[in-house]
Amino acid sequence: MGQHDDHDPALLPGLVRRDGDISRRGLLRAAGMLGAAAGLGGLALPSRALAADPFRIGWVRPTTGRLVSSFAPLYAGGLIAIDEINAAGGILGRQIVRDEQDDEALPSKEPGVVLKYSSARINVVAGPTGSSQALSSAATTTARKMVQTTYALLSDMGDGKKYPYHYQFILNSDMQAEACVAYLADRLGVKKIGILQESTAYGESITPASVAQLKKRGLTPTDIQVFPITAPDLGSYMQALRKSGAEAVLMWMSTLPNSAMAFHALHSMKWYPPMTGHTALFLESLLDLVPAEAVKNVYGTWYKNLSWSGPQEPGERQKAYARKIMAHPDAKGAEVNAAGAPYYDFLHLLKQVIEQEKSFETANIKAGMDRVSNYPAMLGTVNFTPDNHRGIGVGDLAMASITSAKDPRAMGIFRERAP
Repeated sequence: MGQHDDHDPALLPGLVRRDGDISRRGLLRAAGMLGAAAGLGGLALPSRALAADPFRIGWVRPTTGRLVSSFAPLYAGGLIAIDEINAAGGILGRQIVRDEQDDEALPSKEPGVVLKYSSARINVVAGPTGSSQALSSAATTTARKMVQTTYALLSDMGDGKKYPYHYQFILNSDMQAEACVAYLADRLGVKKIGILQESTAYGESITPASVAQLKKRGLTPTDIQVFPITAPDLGSYMQALRKSGAEAVLMWMSTLPNSAMAFHALHSMKWYPPMTGHTALFLESLLDLVPAEAVKNVYGTWYKNLSWSGPQEPGERQKAYARKIMAHPDAKGAEVNAAGAPYYDFLHLLKQVIEQEKSFETANIKAGMDRVSNYPAMLGTVNFTPDNHRGIGVGDLAMASITSAKDPRAMGIFRERAP
């Protein structure tokens, strides 16, 4: 989407329709008025004569299909950010308007969605969610030079060389692997560690990263168990890990049903090893589905900004954010995942960059994003360079207890750091 002149639509009635698009009739009328002005010796229209039309951004999420309810909460933070930005006057006077497209959470749908945006001259995209979906989408947005963020934990999504227009605002699989292995091997001193991995792009990315982290410590996994996300039961996989001699488990799964099955399997075996894993473990509803004993030694990677330790509490800004997330209807039931999504920070930083660059052009937005240094985002401190689009670092992460979700201090999204 190109730079737009800063004029007032009241002086050119009918130019901008209610949906933010330019009407053909209004455009012809505007052309006539401009021609008349030129005929009057170059009489200039007031500087507001072509008011800033809405700033349309792509908004990719499933509105049909089996993942609608699971993914809807992940966009709540972005909706909050849009409301905040628009209430404060928008971006350079332009209100943000979402152009929502249904991807059905299917990677095969992503190229078609991007082509729609390209035809509409939309050059900023929020979404999709999911690592496989993000890879499919980024292949097309990169070719069309669209600035984008996705909810994807693949480390590659933060590689500025591979994806020069994609910016990662959340932890990634490499960071998770590093933090989780460090907790089990370094802090707890466990040497025999097994891996349970879902068969997805995320699982296939984080297991090699975990093996590499173990290798740095002179360790190898006792066993790697890979299961399909449609598996009806995980008992055999957990039994295999126990037989391998594992004394701790790296648990790489991203769905509530799979997590619940894993912990029920552990409980049936009366085996409760220390476990670390994905942020999906922080869903409070998980604690209502599994025996308490099965999750007492379970920790996940979370953000320091969204956690507490002893008397140290989260910041007031994060508490205000938590209250907004808890009150948002789309976040209901999955508030913790809503809080950890990238879209809130992406939109607020996008506003800052565009206003600094005084331009909505892609090249200028990219140049500004690539110079971001020490930006105080909600989830951590964001830094970008042309080659490194992984915004936050391992130092922004904490290992946190999943059972602390029931603590009154949690406020729906905060968790207590591991001792």
